[in-house]
Amino acid sequence: MKGIIDSCVELLYPKRCVACDRVLLKIEIEMGFCKSCARRVKLVGRTYCLKCGAPMRNEAEMCGNCINTQHVFNQSKAIFRYTGDMKNAMYRFKYANKRCYGEVFAKHAVKNYGSWIKEANFDVIIPVPMYDKKKRKRGYNQAEVFAKELSKETGVPVENGIVRREIETVAMKQLNRQKRKKNLLNAFILAKNVVQFRKVLIVDDIYTTGTTMDEVAKTLKDGGVKEVCGLCVCIGEMQ
Repeated sequence: MKGIIDSCVELLYPKRCVACDRVLLKIEIEMGFCKSCARRVKLVGRTYCLKCGAPMRNEAEMCGNCINTQHVFNQSKAIFRYTGDMKNAMYRFKYANKRCYGEVFAKHAVKNYGSWIKEANFDVIIPVPMYDKKKRKRGYNQAEVFAKELSKETGVPVENGIVRREIETVAMKQLNRQKRKKNLLNAFILAKNVVQFRKVLIVDDIYTTGTTMDEVAKTLKDGGVKEVCGLCVCIGEMQ
């Protein structure tokens, strides 16, 4: 019976390519991308900033952004480069209710950073929170979706209500780092006690300058957390 139900669900809601939204062939489902997009979508790769995880063109340990910035978080990783088809994928993930993409992103996260997550022995996964009014309007927080799927893959528990976004900040797409920092000043507060957590993994959809992750990390560390790392779905190439 379960097999019949699963087959019916698959016919009604076929798996689609995360990048181009085309219906996937059976051999493509596990990857989450069609063959054409799989050739174009780029992972961060082996040469990356040891602080923020951004792809780099040289063998330096850190990107220019991290050299010139005192980040609060300890370390961060990212799965994909925020270019081309992945920009379209992230738009649908955030605004077109493509919550199913979260499962694909989580599987690729474990494939690339499963050992790192296991060795780090995180106590909990905390998604970057969204302002309540904005979340109600959109219907979901994409960072929470990713966090829940990552929790299923890793066994690390996820907590959604520990950090709360207290201030409705303006969209930060066009803001530089200084304006982002000012925009996020006092935007996050602790809603629950975190003294029981020693190591926390923050997850988000896109890493741009690290300002959001820094502010969430600061909130957690002020509450007693010793180490805060990050994991994002996409990241741009830093200078």
